[in-house]
Amino acid sequence: MNTNLNNVLAALKALHNDESGATATEYIVLLVLVACFVIAIVKTFGGTVSSKYAAADQLVVKEVTF
Repeated sequence: MNTNLNNVLAALKALHNDESGATATEYIVLLVLVACFVIAIVKTFGGTVSSKYAAADQLVVKEVTF
């Protein structure tokens, strides 16, 4: 029975020393920050860009003939 306890403790120590999960967590945090940045940029400049595309569309419809 003491061997089973030693095996469990060894497995727990191995999991504790494994740092591969920390890298995945860092990537997730970075992804969330990038997503927040993109959302903020779209909210800030979305209306302006939309109106520019609408104006360009109206000009193309008015000036271009096929």
